[in-house]
Amino acid sequence: MDSSQLTSILLFFICLLFSAYFSSSETAFTSLSVVRLKNQAEAGNKRAEQTIKLQERFEPLLSTVLIGNNLVNIASSAIATVFFVNIFPVYGATIATIITTILMLLFSEIAPKLLAKLAPEQVAKFSTPILRLAMFLFSPLVWLLSKWQQLVKKLTPVNTVQSISEAELLSLVDEAKTEGSIENDEHSLVKAAIEFDDVDVSSILTPRVDVLGVDIEEPDEKIEQIFEHNVYSRLVVYEETIDNVIGVLHEKDFHRHLRAKERSESKVPTIAGLLSEVLFVPPTMKLSVLLKKMQRDKIHMATVVDEYGGTLGLATMEDALEELVGEIWDETDIVQNEVETVEKGEAYKIRGTYSLDKLFNLFNIHNNEEWLSNTVSGFVIEQLEKVPEVDDSFVFGDLYVKVLNIQKRRVNEIYVEKLHSEENS
Repeated sequence: MDSSQLTSILLFFICLLFSAYFSSSETAFTSLSVVRLKNQAEAGNKRAEQTIKLQERFEPLLSTVLIGNNLVNIASSAIATVFFVNIFPVYGATIATIITTILMLLFSEIAPKLLAKLAPEQVAKFSTPILRLAMFLFSPLVWLLSKWQQLVKKLTPVNTVQSISEAELLSLVDEAKTEGSIENDEHSLVKAAIEFDDVDVSSILTPRVDVLGVDIEEPDEKIEQIFEHNVYSRLVVYEETIDNVIGVLHEKDFHRHLRAKERSESKVPTIAGLLSEVLFVPPTMKLSVLLKKMQRDKIHMATVVDEYGGTLGLATMEDALEELVGEIWDETDIVQNEVETVEKGEAYKIRGTYSLDKLFNLFNIHNNEEWLSNTVSGFVIEQLEKVPEVDDSFVFGDLYVKVLNIQKRRVNEIYVEKLHSEENS
């Protein structure tokens, strides 16, 4: 083998190496996480900072990679053809094509792209210096390609503005949890924050039957007893009926009022004078809007009213925040788990106040049907089409539901079991 043949082999493998470099660079820059690179750049990593700048010029970068890859691929094919034709004049071109295709497929496409897919940030940072030089060397060709791209865009007008949808964002969060990038608690918080804007006030309200309020005409002694025997620091005050809410009475203001009466002060404020302003909201208001209103008006409680102006229930700032962070318990609360696991993934005891959406999520049910109710209790009533009784049961899809406890004609607890195909047939 003479020196010219050795040179040809050396040049061929150099071209093969550069082809692998360009292929891996293309995959790395299309797969990398800019967020991770920004974190590294903020920590002082100069190479990460250079890589981000290169990523921001993605179109000329991609043109550079394609130009470089095509040039080295053509060169390697030409070198291999000349080399084998000199040795095998008749079949040299065929042999060169077969060997070049196999080598390029294995070492310039599959292997480097697989590596870049597994570690895109590392490969992108490694590739950056040479790519910056290549972009400078190929700048005339890149300019010509950019003009061609502009012409193609004009001839085929499409909407190039792409925004990530909520569903895609939720998928990214789920993927991050699966990969272990975020913890379960972080996953729940981020997911709740994304979905927060879609949640209505109706899904968090304390229903009318559970609202503790007092009539404006009630004597101070009666109001004092209510405060003493309950854990609430605020009471709804109404006139004649709960449908006519006129304000909110704070416990601390009421006790100041009592002390003033005991001291026989000349100007003792009336109960009406102690009331805080009440916020009236419809059940369809989004929680994000409610929270902003509460923050702006410095109000912690809102009365939810129906289309006729009647009181549906109450919504508090704590209720809204619990949609984000889960149950907030204080020292006076009696902890009540809404879900008790009987057999994980198969059977549960669930309280009637549990969210219907959460019930479906618990059993991985994708149900797009519109429901009149937001809670498990309402769902059971809709399915039974009557006032429920203990031991009433029904089958919904592959779920068996049984009423365990009733309180004031309202479902307090149910048993839910997942049926398998043979049980459900």
